[in-house]
Amino acid sequence: MMRTCFTLALCLTAVYGCRDNRLNLRRTTGEDPINSDQTVMPQLTDFAPLVSISVNRLTVNVNTSAPVVAEAPPAPIIATTVSSTVLVIARDPTNAYSAYSGLNDYGIPYQLLIVPAQGATLPKLNETSTQGNFGLIVVQSEVSYLNPKTNTYGSALTDAQWASIYSYQTSFGVRLVRLDVAPSASTGTASLGGCCNTTEQLVSISNDAGFTTAGLKTGATLGTLGLYHYPANITDRTIATEFAQFDVATAEGFKSKSTAGVINKINGREQMVFFIGSSTDWSLTSNFLQHAWVHWGTRGLYAGFRRAIFTPQVDDIFLLTPLYDHNTTEFRVRGADLDNHVAWIPKITKKLNTGSSWFMEIGHNGNGNIEETELTQNDESLCKPGAIEYADQVDTPLEFVKPLGSGTDLWPAKMVTYAKDGKYTSDCIENDELMQWFMDSDNLNSFAHISHTFTHMDQNNATYADALREITWNTAWLKSAGLSKAKKYTVDGIIPPAITGLHNGDALRAWADAGIKHVVGDNTRSILLNQDNEHWPVISNKAINGYDGIQIIPRWASNIYYNCDLPACTVAEWQKFSSGKGDFKDLLVLEKNTNVRHLLSLRHDPFMFHQANMRVDDVADTTVNGVKGQYSLLMAWVDTVVTEFVRLVKWPVVSQKQDELAASFMSRMNRDACKPALSWTIDTTAKTITGVTLSAKDLSCKEKLPVTLPGPVSNVQGATKEQLGSDPLTLWVTLTGKPVTFTLTTPIPLSAA
Repeated sequence: MMRTCFTLALCLTAVYGCRDNRLNLRRTTGEDPINSDQTVMPQLTDFAPLVSISVNRLTVNVNTSAPVVAEAPPAPIIATTVSSTVLVIARDPTNAYSAYSGLNDYGIPYQLLIVPAQGATLPKLNETSTQGNFGLIVVQSEVSYLNPKTNTYGSALTDAQWASIYSYQTSFGVRLVRLDVAPSASTGTASLGGCCNTTEQLVSISNDAGFTTAGLKTGATLGTLGLYHYPANITDRTIATEFAQFDVATAEGFKSKSTAGVINKINGREQMVFFIGSSTDWSLTSNFLQHAWVHWGTRGLYAGFRRAIFTPQVDDIFLLTPLYDHNTTEFRVRGADLDNHVAWIPKITKKLNTGSSWFMEIGHNGNGNIEETELTQNDESLCKPGAIEYADQVDTPLEFVKPLGSGTDLWPAKMVTYAKDGKYTSDCIENDELMQWFMDSDNLNSFAHISHTFTHMDQNNATYADALREITWNTAWLKSAGLSKAKKYTVDGIIPPAITGLHNGDALRAWADAGIKHVVGDNTRSILLNQDNEHWPVISNKAINGYDGIQIIPRWASNIYYNCDLPACTVAEWQKFSSGKGDFKDLLVLEKNTNVRHLLSLRHDPFMFHQANMRVDDVADTTVNGVKGQYSLLMAWVDTVVTEFVRLVKWPVVSQKQDELAASFMSRMNRDACKPALSWTIDTTAKTITGVTLSAKDLSCKEKLPVTLPGPVSNVQGATKEQLGSDPLTLWVTLTGKPVTFTLTTPIPLSAA
């Protein structure tokens, strides 16, 4: 009676650009440094207590149970239709997350059953003798609980309930996935012991023949620290085939490779069994492994789609930034730095998997351009009426809610509209060397472009008038400078300065009046995240934000700080404010594990960087991924993340500018509201899936709905085909009052061999 133990983790003044709200929180509240769950590694803690048992004269520490032996006799497949909805069975909502998060990542419909220690009633597995309600069943940790009287773990599902699940499998051709299970004879395996408290033991996919559409690299190892697990060997190869493997862990007594997971074929039914815990909320390994069971369990046929979107956004272009470790020194990115990045982009693109399309997006602040010309040309008359200057702003609490109508205008009273009071001449705008770099169309089109407001004024306590001018002046300047002519330009969104103003209804109203529909947020601030679904945006509302209707796109922060240009700087800040341990190499390992996890969990949130992070032309050599050379902080971070991503998966990577991201996030939320549903059509004689039918609530949806297939269909029925690189085919389907059926060119076998 065993269960795998795992851990459940559960910008300064305007002229200088972005402040880091994580630092600001500590400075204004006096609190100790706070680590966000996206930037720290968990400590190994046991969600369920370990107990010692004896298995074949081997003492093993466990906290789960082995699968119940309640096999139903083989039965013929009698189903003609099966809903592809996934039934997820778990002990509690926290535990359940690691079983359903992967389904939610794809947008695959699922139903959750929570089973307390006293048990629960199973939902109706089949509607009729030929119509099944679930196309896959996933059980987390065997829903095992510790019996204090016997000091052993046992499943809260009864033997009869397990038997009904097994019977449903054989009659309807449905697969079962068991996460976090102890090896036993019922899976054709034997335990070699429990592992590991403090020692690393790597795990990898050893055989992907049953789930090739997952696009995982076989043999690519990942760590298991924090994920208690049970190395096993196979004792009955007539029912068990290995698909995942543990490496040696000599210090723990495992001197040879062992089995981490098997696919069972037992009495006409199939199950995939993992001998390792799953914690997708923090573990890169768990997020990697879950794609194996999602694709095996669904046979690569599901309502949903997979896409890795990777978009770094660089804020504060044209501004000066005072550096953290030399606060009397300021840095402003130069054309030579950007030349280096333009030359480097094809190198990253070459590393990416086939079908990729990657770029970066940069956010501009026009006032920095005017200030630079005034400073370098020493001629204030060149830029009449001059750059915008105002008194220093007073920092507000991080989640400050501004009373509507309050505040004092800071902008000069005479500066009202750009067309009348600004309208800087081309001589002014173009006398900045950085602007001259962007005047080359090839340079301009090497990046996507977006507004970051004119002066970078903190918007938390800004008046309506100041907020409106920050938007309208920057939009007009972008047009005057020719930046809005870029092939990739977002006109209806902004990156808010220091991610401020999101509780200021006056600012939000001003943004909306200026044509702004979407902004990015900050994922270190939970109030800016959708609490219902991490793949949805937040839509501002008057109660929380002071204004209705602005879309807030989630955005990742990192340990590459806004006011750092060199590795030593960001390491020092990381150590001081995020309890970082180690050097720049250690920081990059943390960033790799954290952010590849985000990509594997199919999060489409962009990534936050700043202009100082692009310094490269005059920096010392750094070694990144074994290659010595000149790297900006941004280059080192991207190279590290990309190298790990392509080591693990075959998927293409794409980037989207902010207006495309906004549309993508809204589309996902709207699609989910339509409640799409997919069902299989089954040939009971051939025991194959011959087709699928897509429907939805009210049989219609304003968004196209994705259906992903392991192969082609005989007629796409007007759907839009999408297939990048080695990714599986996705059909984007329009529903207009009736279901849409697709016939598979090659039927999919149901029964076990």
